[in-house]
Amino acid sequence: MDIPLATPLLLALLLCSLSFVHGAMDSCYDDDEGVPSRCMPKFENAAFNRTIIASNVCGSPPEDYCMQTSSTRSCHHCSVSDMGLSHNASLLTDFHTDEEPTWWQSQSMFYRVQHPNSVNLTLRLGKAFEITYVRLKFYTSRPESFAIYKRTNQDGPWVPYQYYSASCSKTYGKNAKGYIRPGDDERMALCTDEFSDISPLTGGNVAFSTLEGRPSAYNFDQSAVLQEWVTATDLLISLDRLNTFGDEFFKDAKVLRSYFYAISDFSVGARCKCNGHGSECVLDEQGALVCDCQHHTAGVDCQKCHPFYQDRPWARATGDSANQCMKCNCSGRADACVFDAEQYRSTGSGGRCVDCRDHTDGPHCERCKENHYRRSPQDLCRPCDCNTIGSVSLQCGAEGMCTCRPSVTGEKCDTCQPGFHSLSPGGCRSCDCETRGSVGICSTLDGGCHCKDSVEGQACDRWCKPGSFNLQENNPAGCTSCFCFGHSLACRSSNDHAAVNITSDFLEDRWSGQFSGGQEYPLLWKEGEVYLLPLSEEDLGFYRAPEKFLGNHLLSYGQLLSLTFTAEAQCLLPHSVTVLLEGSGITLSADLSPQPGLVHQPGLAPQHTFTLRLHKEETRLRPFLSAFEFQSLLFNLTAFRIRVTLASAAHSSSPVTSSTPPAPWVEVCTCPPGFGGQFCELCAPGYTREVPNRGPLSPCVPCTCVCKCADFTTGPTCERCLDGYYGNALIGTTNDCQTCPCPDRTSCAQIMEIGDVVCTNCPSGQRGTRCELCEDGFHGDPLGRSGLVRQCERCDCNGNVDPNALGVCDHMTGRCFKCLGHTEGDHCQRCRRGYYGDAMDRTMAGKCKPCDCSPAGTSGLLEDCDPQTGSCQCLSHVTGRDCGQCSVGFFNLQPGVGCERCNCNPIGSSSAGCHPITGQCVCQPGLEGRLCSTCRMGFFGFSSRGCRACNCDPMGSRSMQCHTNGTCPCRQGFVGYKCDQCELNYFHNRATHQCEECPICYGLVKEEVRVCACLRKAVSLSIFFSVSVYLLFCQNPYPSNVTIEGALQYRKRGRNPFVTVCSFCSCTFQKQQLQDTILCCVWSYCCSYRNIITDSTSGWAEVSKLQVFKVNVAECLPRRVKEKWYYKCPLHLQMYYLHLTNFSQQTNNPAATGHVNYYVDYNYKGHV
Repeated sequence: MDIPLATPLLLALLLCSLSFVHGAMDSCYDDDEGVPSRCMPKFENAAFNRTIIASNVCGSPPEDYCMQTSSTRSCHHCSVSDMGLSHNASLLTDFHTDEEPTWWQSQSMFYRVQHPNSVNLTLRLGKAFEITYVRLKFYTSRPESFAIYKRTNQDGPWVPYQYYSASCSKTYGKNAKGYIRPGDDERMALCTDEFSDISPLTGGNVAFSTLEGRPSAYNFDQSAVLQEWVTATDLLISLDRLNTFGDEFFKDAKVLRSYFYAISDFSVGARCKCNGHGSECVLDEQGALVCDCQHHTAGVDCQKCHPFYQDRPWARATGDSANQCMKCNCSGRADACVFDAEQYRSTGSGGRCVDCRDHTDGPHCERCKENHYRRSPQDLCRPCDCNTIGSVSLQCGAEGMCTCRPSVTGEKCDTCQPGFHSLSPGGCRSCDCETRGSVGICSTLDGGCHCKDSVEGQACDRWCKPGSFNLQENNPAGCTSCFCFGHSLACRSSNDHAAVNITSDFLEDRWSGQFSGGQEYPLLWKEGEVYLLPLSEEDLGFYRAPEKFLGNHLLSYGQLLSLTFTAEAQCLLPHSVTVLLEGSGITLSADLSPQPGLVHQPGLAPQHTFTLRLHKEETRLRPFLSAFEFQSLLFNLTAFRIRVTLASAAHSSSPVTSSTPPAPWVEVCTCPPGFGGQFCELCAPGYTREVPNRGPLSPCVPCTCVCKCADFTTGPTCERCLDGYYGNALIGTTNDCQTCPCPDRTSCAQIMEIGDVVCTNCPSGQRGTRCELCEDGFHGDPLGRSGLVRQCERCDCNGNVDPNALGVCDHMTGRCFKCLGHTEGDHCQRCRRGYYGDAMDRTMAGKCKPCDCSPAGTSGLLEDCDPQTGSCQCLSHVTGRDCGQCSVGFFNLQPGVGCERCNCNPIGSSSAGCHPITGQCVCQPGLEGRLCSTCRMGFFGFSSRGCRACNCDPMGSRSMQCHTNGTCPCRQGFVGYKCDQCELNYFHNRATHQCEECPICYGLVKEEVRVCACLRKAVSLSIFFSVSVYLLFCQNPYPSNVTIEGALQYRKRGRNPFVTVCSFCSCTFQKQQLQDTILCCVWSYCCSYRNIITDSTSGWAEVSKLQVFKVNVAECLPRRVKEKWYYKCPLHLQMYYLHLTNFSQQTNNPAATGHVNYYVDYNYKGHV
């Protein structure tokens, strides 16, 4: 490489500036204080000794080339196999001197190295560099056009850096000498023509400064746009067009070998990009170039922060600040963090810690993670473990207590509160236990209730078990066992008994005293009080109850016995009382303590109250008795005594008044056969006691006597009347049983309370106390109360009433009232108005259906239709049972108007009918419009067979719609009926599918053709594609007697013929204005030959075997057979195939006058 002699002023200043900064900031930390500061790698030629990839190199195959200088011209040899003669791409970046230059060289123009073919040089830097300048020194003249591209990353797109061209607008679409104003996109590439002259012929320099002309260059640290603009990982030099003197047009080999690209030096002034966080670039383990990053940064370009240094956003170092990465604060509970922009904006600390340990969370692991807690900041976080079902939230409080759902309890909300069960997302459900039948609360798991001994059911709510009754909350067993004197286990509570308290006022109730020795002593009486004075302090005295407390107290079972004692002082009150009950040979005793909780009221004598429940579950009673034994004792209570242990005590009571509440503890037994009475205490008729003297406790057994019944009685003991008779057979008179006043002497029953007799077995269809009425659904007069006797018959409603309904017909006349199925009439025998069908049809399909007349098509009332067929009254041109559709050939049903006629075009439509709503007719192919009266877009030729498709070429036509004669409107450059051919001097571009104008040389030829005959001569020219083409010349180079071969013969001579394309072209003749045209396909362009009309007045003789005739070429249709084109033309009302070959001249030379006649052989009759 060599050193440039001069560069632009801005470039030199920038280099000095960067060099100065580099020298002052080799270290990334201040030497004295260790404070981070900006640092950058050294400024260097980044291209030196790097490999350049060239798309084209001379010497393969070996070739000669010539060097043209201002005074001399020398020719040399290039060969890749000889290092001394090789000019490969490595010579672009090597070290050399001006005296002994080395250079890279491309192939010459002889090998088609010229626009549009480009030669590319690619420099891969290996990583991002900040480019200051790109310099090229050319060994030959500088190119007419070349461009510099860059890539910001190795897989990114190529971005234009700078264009150099003498034809900026034409080659690159850019204005020459453009500039960037403040506010413009500073990443825009510019184009200049300053370095595109052909001189100097050697040693020309081109230096591109990346920041020159960029308004923000002097504020580079704050311009992210320019920082990205100078960044590149790869550079590409695209050499697009050689500078020439124009002599290459003649294709002289020596001239072509003197034009090629050659560059002696390719240098790039740049720094390895480390964004101010590294002072050098090194090779990593894989051999790739990377920055040695400081300031806790990382990445190939130090473009990011270390994983645990994310507390503020990464930034490029500047002269004012190193912008080093800051360490995250994770409270010692995390090893990684990420940058959070929103957190940084709100708090100034952007490091959000991730994967916090010890169940912590938060940007700095400063709090317990969700659903965890700790009692103090020094404690570890523990899981709340709140029950997911029982907790309102899985997050607990600082003490670990969870917030429970309603009726849920426990530190973790995993238990139902007492009285609740079945923990669920809605909380716990309330226990459904029947309080009267259950003990305690239900199970908190499943809600199961703990039933009392005599109660059953899931919720202890199925009342009493068999053999018990009267569920009471204060009953320890829940229910009372059935007594029934031991004869039945089925009983229930009585509704006919009321509670009455047996009380004593101790005035004249005949209480007596009795001591332990059996001695009876009178009591001392005082109003409302009674005193028993003991014989000695050791004697035990009893209060003996009077007669009203004795006898049958069976109904008191399960009730409370209350005793109240008073004394002058609290200390004189008894602290215990013994109650003794005797009966049925059984003695019960109970030691009682005073009822707790009673408060002594000032001014009143002190009192103690003792209570005893008369029930088998009363634990203070001794001995234990079964319920039956206890009730047997109460049934025959013979003694009731109260024992006290004080020397003096008083027993007082006050009369109790009551509104006689019900007494559900009284049983009503369901007795087995042979027993009777509320408690099964009686024997039924025909039964007697098995043990006569035992009373109700003795079982009943059948009597052994047999009765012979009379007076219309029956039964084992003649206890009831015969069937058909009524009365009380137990009275014992001859008239006890009377004949039932019912039809046919059917059975009856007498209501004893009122004495009425009711028939119990009326004939079918009859009812009433005397069977005097007809059943519901029947009619008649069975007793003739309104005249003649008429038996009850079922009402005839033809099956149109609900058989389960009441009052469907008149019970006297049989007239139907509740007709169903839209029927009416006395017997529901006809359809209602608005319905049609057969009301008496037994099937649902045949019954009455709604008319459903269409509101739009009906002329009368909507409910008026034929009662049998259902046909509605239709408007004009409307049809259908419900008048809901138009007749064929009509559409658009309108209320009150009817339908309008389709009016389909008789030629364009295939049917007289149309769509019933839109009126759209059925069109022939290619037609459209509601009436089928127009051709569709892209069709023409309206007829009874439809319209024909235009088939316009989509690329060549301005519109897909053709003219009325089928010809299409063509775009520029296209011709033909379908615009599918290219015009003269246009060719088909396969890439764009457009007809594009031929190069300028064809246009020059075209101008010559405008004033002369179209003769062809084969000329071998190397123009762009290096193929043989045909040029048109104005003069005939051949003798007048030489016949020129036709275009089809020329085709066979071409080495690389083009694809045949047909289009229009014109030849203008001097003598007359012509109108007729014939198409003739040749190589890459077409000629149309006019003036095929010749008459004898022209002064030219006719050639033998050819005939002059007139053809209206506009009517000719082209046809192609293999490689030949033919035209089918009408000629004198006959059809001929014209073979367009063998164009001949007349014997006289037309070149002198500028006229020529062409003849066509019309005798060819080949098949198309």
